[in-house]
Amino acid sequence: MTELAEARDYDDMFDIEEDALRSGAGVASDPYPAWAELLSRGPVHEGPISGFTGEEPSRGNLYIPGYQYFSVFSFAGVSAGFTRPDDFNSQSHQVSGSFTDTILALDGLQHRQLRDVIQEHFQPAAASSWWREKIIAGLVDELVGNFENQQQVDLNAQLFARLPLRTVTEGFGLSHEEGLDFRRGILAAMNYAATPEQRMQAMNAANEILDRVIRARMEQPQDDVISRLVAAKLPEEGEGTRPLTLNEIAGFCRLIVFAGGGTTWKQLGITLFALLNNRDQLEAVMADRTLLPKAILESARWYPNDPVFARMAKRDAELEGTMIPAGSILHLCLGSANHDPSRWEEPDKFDIFRPVQRSVAFAAGPHSCLGQHVAREEMLGAMNALFDRFPNIRWDPSKPAPKLSGSLISRGPGPLHVLLN
Repeated sequence: MTELAEARDYDDMFDIEEDALRSGAGVASDPYPAWAELLSRGPVHEGPISGFTGEEPSRGNLYIPGYQYFSVFSFAGVSAGFTRPDDFNSQSHQVSGSFTDTILALDGLQHRQLRDVIQEHFQPAAASSWWREKIIAGLVDELVGNFENQQQVDLNAQLFARLPLRTVTEGFGLSHEEGLDFRRGILAAMNYAATPEQRMQAMNAANEILDRVIRARMEQPQDDVISRLVAAKLPEEGEGTRPLTLNEIAGFCRLIVFAGGGTTWKQLGITLFALLNNRDQLEAVMADRTLLPKAILESARWYPNDPVFARMAKRDAELEGTMIPAGSILHLCLGSANHDPSRWEEPDKFDIFRPVQRSVAFAAGPHSCLGQHVAREEMLGAMNALFDRFPNIRWDPSKPAPKLSGSLISRGPGPLHVLLN
């Protein structure tokens, strides 16, 4: 693949507004004012979240006729939606057909046992040792080195889009080109405008890549996550264990390689956007790098890149004073929950000096974000490298002002044009 073709791939696959259109949800205006007003009126409202923000409810996969919907806006309500698995589970139509056979769509013992198989490879110790030392540090040095002699650069295109995809791709044992082809296939399989035949063809192409790599690791293991999954044992009923099936390994790959290449890209850009728009806090971070982890957590609270998740009520259940009938769909609004004034003072303000307390930026409970510790290592590596090499980094006034946009379920920055020196 030529350098120009690769750049076009990244431009296409990591364009936040194109991502919104591809999902069928469409580009939404800033929803935070509407969410704040709804929260002020009550923690739970009947209806799909798209209907409260002026968007067409039927767009994308947030709404399908035939279900009763409730939208949850308070921190306590959203947290409960994630942490009460006996009442609310992950069996909702928001789980794309590409991921219905992954841990994203499982609950209970089956979910816990399957997740435990891979969890150890994403714990904080693994993130700060194997992931950082083997993969992240070298990639950051390479990618930043590619533009360190330039005066102007779009960091979204040149660093933030590339680092997460290459991190998970190399961590799992795929080549860079296989990683690009895989992501292209999954995106095509999720394209709202595609025909069923086109989606199936794209999904088959993505699965063929995984099948080839997994079978190669079965024959000759290497130091990567797929090889570790090949060697892993899953508990069976009773006291026995068994190896993971090829489909189970492929399910982990589809979910984590795709998600890991997407969510961290957006949060990297959101973090830089917030810091460059708050120069006093940027200067504080540059002077004291122990503040950088707080800045990353605050950016995820202030503007989570996936601000809405769905859950289904397993049984009749009360939530924040509202009765939720069995079979209803909950739209959990992480964006609103993370701006709940009963939990944070001046919640709309980005403030790295506020006391740290748990948000729901990485969800909560059994389905909390599996890759969050690896994502933080990527963000720490990228931000430290930028601030070390470009202490005068600032917005490029000759380019359009950066902005945050996207759909109701996926938000982040567009181009991030900066001057480096």
